[in-house]
Amino acid sequence: MTRAYNQLTPVEEVLWDPKKDPTLLKLNFAAGSMTADMMPLGPRRSEIYITGRKREEGEQYFAASERIRQVTLGSGAVTVSDTEIITEFQWDAGNDDEMKAVQRIAVYLTPNPNSREGVLWQQVNGKAVAFFDYEMDMRRSSN
Repeated sequence: MTRAYNQLTPVEEVLWDPKKDPTLLKLNFAAGSMTADMMPLGPRRSEIYITGRKREEGEQYFAASERIRQVTLGSGAVTVSDTEIITEFQWDAGNDDEMKAVQRIAVYLTPNPNSREGVLWQQVNGKAVAFFDYEMDMRRSSN
């Protein structure tokens, strides 16, 4: 889902059945126009597996982390990415309608021994290779 901010094609369908399997989310993407290298982008499907979840609560905060593996299947290509998302939500003191959040997204290489990425994964000992930090201000809707 972290790649949803920069999609070349819209999400057509989201499939998630939390009662059957809360750890699996499927996204179907429409066929796109052209990629940056002018190649046609066909329909794709992403399967997102939540491989780990943790949470912690306090009086004024809630923290959650998820570790996911995203497998994207496209025309003749399969892309696998591992990501960990850690978010801490904190109530604004004195205002129950406002909340602030800080989020860190850690990106990992995948341990495929048959690829260059797998070799690099071994060199970094499975540690994260990129971090993205976000701050969010949220307000309760009046609806």
